[in-house]
Amino acid sequence: MKDEVDGRREIASRNTAWAHIIARKLTRWGVTPNQISMMSVFFTLIGCLLLISTVIYPDFNKYVAYILFIVCMQSRLLCNLFDGMVAIEGGKKSANGDLYNDMPDRFADALFIIPVGYVAGGFGIELGWLAALLAVMTAYFRWIGAYKTQQHFFNGPMAKQHRMALLTFAFVVAICTLHWGYEQMVCLITLIVMNIGLIATLIYRLYLMSHTTNHEIK
Repeated sequence: MKDEVDGRREIASRNTAWAHIIARKLTRWGVTPNQISMMSVFFTLIGCLLLISTVIYPDFNKYVAYILFIVCMQSRLLCNLFDGMVAIEGGKKSANGDLYNDMPDRFADALFIIPVGYVAGGFGIELGWLAALLAVMTAYFRWIGAYKTQQHFFNGPMAKQHRMALLTFAFVVAICTLHWGYEQMVCLITLIVMNIGLIATLIYRLYLMSHTTNHEIK
């Protein structure tokens, strides 16, 4: 799927009544899109610290940590939703909006994915760092595509929303299997799947941008 050059991904929940109600309230309260974007970094840092704490401190309650990690991931996605809505629908778009919209996501990808590797342990650590690097590269490819074709390619199979969905599902499974000690295996399998999906995403986006001509640009 291609989106316009403003860089906003098509999100189905953007058209829901509850999203518009919350966006209007945030606009009336004077909350800026850039503040919302930076809040996503806050939730990311909390999520990262929660996972790292389970590795450093063996007695740290993993059930609580994993549940809150899921909450932090979903909160990040909500920030991604509302910063754009307040900026566009709320008429608060700023000159540095694109910077604040995109840069926090790069930190969020790394700080959410890397600690999963440490939870997995062993070879999972390298897989976590590799997945974080590839996730950042997907955004780099998207912006190259935008420069070349004037449109953003948000295609998966392991775009941002897919990564967060995969991690959310993985930690739901991890919570369910904590009693048997399978959380490390769950995280390792998740990172293997994510890396394969990210490589496929890079190849697909490269194919799309190299096969899109100016005549195809709307």
